[in-house]
Amino acid sequence: MRRAVVLDSTPIIVGSVSGETGVEVFAPPGVVEEVLNTTSEFQRTRVEALLSSGAIKVRNPQRSSVERVSRSLSREERERASKADVEVLALSLELTEEGYSVLLISDDSLVQRAAARLGITCKGVKYTHRSGV
Repeated sequence: MRRAVVLDSTPIIVGSVSGETGVEVFAPPGVVEEVLNTTSEFQRTRVEALLSSGAIKVRNPQRSSVERVSRSLSREERERASKADVEVLALSLELTEEGYSVLLISDDSLVQRAAARLGITCKGVKYTHRSGV
């Protein structure tokens, strides 16, 4: 089975992107945009190098996946979720349906809760989702 890691902004910002053999690393455009717009020049240079080397593959989730994720969120979650939040969940869902074993890495509690509901394995860099959070 092919393995994939889907990154939210935190693992990219803190530099916890590893090139484990046999694992493809993905991030949706909204996450990349978020990182490039909120980091220092040094961090932007590092991220741009990861992107240009192919260490992180930028992939846009299909509209149908984005819509499915949006429908799975509560009204409050839809109001709070950023474009990047929805994209990272949609891309994870899409890759899972394509036969990948997916690990989503995000410290965002909204993303972690939604991932659990969607059956997506998710772990944090600094924080891991706990029941009732």
